[in-house]
Amino acid sequence: MKRMKRTPAVVSLVLFVACTALCPAQTGTPKPAFEVVSIKPGDPANNGEHIGVTPGGMLTARNVTVRTLIRQAYDVRDFQISGGPGWLDTERYDIVAKGDGTGVSDDEIRKMTDDQRKAFKAQLLLKLQMLLADRFQLKVHRETKELPIYALIVAKSGPKIKSAGGEPGLGGLTTRGGDAGQTVITGNSVPMAALARLLSSRVGLAVVEMTNLKGDYDFKMSFTPDMGALPGSSGDGTDQPAGVDTGGPSISTALQEQLGLRLEARKGPVEVVVIDSVQKASEN
Repeated sequence: MKRMKRTPAVVSLVLFVACTALCPAQTGTPKPAFEVVSIKPGDPANNGEHIGVTPGGMLTARNVTVRTLIRQAYDVRDFQISGGPGWLDTERYDIVAKGDGTGVSDDEIRKMTDDQRKAFKAQLLLKLQMLLADRFQLKVHRETKELPIYALIVAKSGPKIKSAGGEPGLGGLTTRGGDAGQTVITGNSVPMAALARLLSSRVGLAVVEMTNLKGDYDFKMSFTPDMGALPGSSGDGTDQPAGVDTGGPSISTALQEQLGLRLEARKGPVEVVVIDSVQKASEN
């Protein structure tokens, strides 16, 4: 029976870049890069991290580890990063990276088509990848491995979420603290793939969307984090009992009782980033 992985660092991520897969390397054209990059040591005694990217194209990172930067640059979770020295989790940096001044405004981003928005986000990812390659001498390659995963499927009771009435692509997921230490996740006009991705960061394994629920949905769920066990695979499609009285629903119980969904343990192909080499950045 697997328990959720506890993450000690508090990470505030307003970096809104995301791809549905690892962004492929571009050939034939120069790769986008930040014009000016300043890197200084962070505070190793502080576990808090923050990364932000403005629509104008400036990136600010406070007290971040290199693992966090790799996770953001390649749009992966910790379990999708393989190899690398131990200092990836201990050395912390403050980074300010400025673009060429040709960024776009919030209003221009809102007016983009889905394809334009994906291209804009992918360019930001490539800039961060180039920063890691230039200043940290990071070299990686990609592999696909057969690993434990969770399938996000509809529970026997049926879905308890409602189809969104908002404009497609303009919704979002928010996570906040609730009463008695609970975590509250609210979805406004979001696809099930987005929920699966958020759940992946909570359970420490890849969560693959297999609900066959098309379109965008509104929903809200609350659970007690890091306490209850995740569902196992008993062979009959039922969840194994958590066995721990958390004072609130576990994430698996909340999914089933509040959203009519559940996580089923399986194995499947997972794309990983393998670190070939990396060096500590010098201060400037």
